[in-house]
Amino acid sequence: MLKLSTSAWLGFVLTALLSSTPAEACKCLASYPVCTEVAQTDVIFIGTVESIEPAFLDPWNADRLSLLPTEEILRLRQEGSPASLAKLKQIYLKLYPNMPVHYKEEIVAAQTHTELRKAFDAISAQGKQTRLRVKTVFRHKDDDDDDDLTGKVVTVWTDSSDCGYNFQPGETYLVYADNDEETGQLATSICHRTSRLSDAGADLAYLYYFRNGGANSTRLEGFVTSDADAAPLLDVVIKLNSGQTPRYTRSDADGKFIFDGLAGGDYEISAYDSRYPQTVRQLGYPKSFHAEPNSCARQILTVPKD
Repeated sequence: MLKLSTSAWLGFVLTALLSSTPAEACKCLASYPVCTEVAQTDVIFIGTVESIEPAFLDPWNADRLSLLPTEEILRLRQEGSPASLAKLKQIYLKLYPNMPVHYKEEIVAAQTHTELRKAFDAISAQGKQTRLRVKTVFRHKDDDDDDDLTGKVVTVWTDSSDCGYNFQPGETYLVYADNDEETGQLATSICHRTSRLSDAGADLAYLYYFRNGGANSTRLEGFVTSDADAAPLLDVVIKLNSGQTPRYTRSDADGKFIFDGLAGGDYEISAYDSRYPQTVRQLGYPKSFHAEPNSCARQILTVPKD
């Protein structure tokens, strides 16, 4: 993460909060499907936000500007006296009341303004910390017992720039977070699949089978398109057959369809007209594929032009 001097950091914060010019959008290196991100993410859980610190970086806080004593901080830094050093420590500790112990110890132990600046730069460079009460754990790489976090409050850090995720106090989220190798802290961003629980439907379906499905936890992610112009096709009925009871779904506006809770094995998918089963009109030929156990299978089904 980018580290700024205290004065530069204060300027950055005020510029970000007061500027009417939109910042350049955050550019994520890649966007991964849920199967891939679940496999790569250290911790995945459902949690409710209890607090966001520092409060002046909370975009949902209408009073955030009044919470940052910018002028007082600059004045105390310029004074450079032992009394101003002590006062600055109080301000910094108040801004981050739940800061990690090692940061707090560095701030308290600082003997000079330079040492205090370095200690505060270290904490401010981490961005915002969001405290969430954990409801359900789907993945926790560092603990074999996933329920160990359930009911506890965990702190998740996120960048204070436009790459950071803007949690809202009182709201419940599906959180994808990774352990920072240097600090051991959990961190997320808009480049993860973190989202409000209300918006996480497809992810929650996969995670349910990931946690509870056992051998039946494979997902099929498919796309149905026209061979004429490669356009996605809406409302095509997709039949999934494995030699047992067939399953059905419909493609969405993007031509996508999903089947969850599958066992590993050989499958066949077919496309039918949207009036199925009232009218049985198969579109093109079936397609066979093999799905590995506990995996994500991906298939493209091409429908010939009428």
